[in-house]
Amino acid sequence: MDVADIYAPVNFKNQHRFAIWISIPKRHIVVWDNIIKHISPKELDEVQYTLKPYTYERQTVGVPQCRAGDCGPFTLKYIECHALGMEFPKVLCPRNGKTIREKMAVDIFQELPMRHEWENQDNDENLGTYE
Repeated sequence: MDVADIYAPVNFKNQHRFAIWISIPKRHIVVWDNIIKHISPKELDEVQYTLKPYTYERQTVGVPQCRAGDCGPFTLKYIECHALGMEFPKVLCPRNGKTIREKMAVDIFQELPMRHEWENQDNDENLGTYE
C-alpha cells in the first residue's frame, strides 16, 4: 500500500477527543489536543510505551483551544485543515464552537447522496403532531 499518513480522532477515557497524525515513514505521531489541561503530560506519556517504535509529540503552539463539549468538532477540523495543508484558522475558538458544529452538520447533510430525496418528502404523517 502507498500510505504515508494516517489521521485519527482519539476518544480518551470516553471523556475527551483529540486528533492525531501518524507519519508512517517518520514513525512519528503528532497529537493535537484542543483542551490541553484535560490530559496531563504524565497520562499521555503512559500511552507512549505502547507506541514503540513510534515517537510522539504533543503540539501546543498554534493549536486553537476549545471548551468542554466542543472537542469532537474541533478534532475533525484539525484533521481536515492539516490534511488539506492549511493552518488552523483563527476562527477555531471557544466562542465559535456551536457555529462550527452546526456548519459541520450542514456540510455532512449536503454530502449525502439521498439528501434531495429527503428534502422532497412531504412527511404528511407528522404534520399534526404538535397541534
